[in-house]
Amino acid sequence: MAGKVNNGLQGVSGEMNVLLLIVAIVILLFILRKLSMIEYSNRHSALKDAKQNVISLLWGVVVISTIIFIPYQVWVLTGKSLYWDGVYIIGGTALLTIAISFIFYYKSKVKLTDSVK
Repeated sequence: MAGKVNNGLQGVSGEMNVLLLIVAIVILLFILRKLSMIEYSNRHSALKDAKQNVISLLWGVVVISTIIFIPYQVWVLTGKSLYWDGVYIIGGTALLTIAISFIFYYKSKVKLTDSVK
């Protein structure tokens, strides 16, 4: 009976891991979209510039956290391998996440800039 309970918990854990991965990806894309909307200007007061910089730093912390969390979550979903295949999974996912983040940010910034003109 104990085996059935553990298998059931592993299934729920796997579903939760997939949900966490999806939530992390959505958060990353949402924050990158928000960052692309930030406009820097020289006409603001020092207080407004400081506020804008603090907000940008906080968004950056969340972006870095999700970029770290997404490869970890993929590693968990693929079985938590402690050998080279685990390194390849984490490294490949990290490179893919960073590349997609830059591309999404660039596309969002260009789209926003074109719509303003």
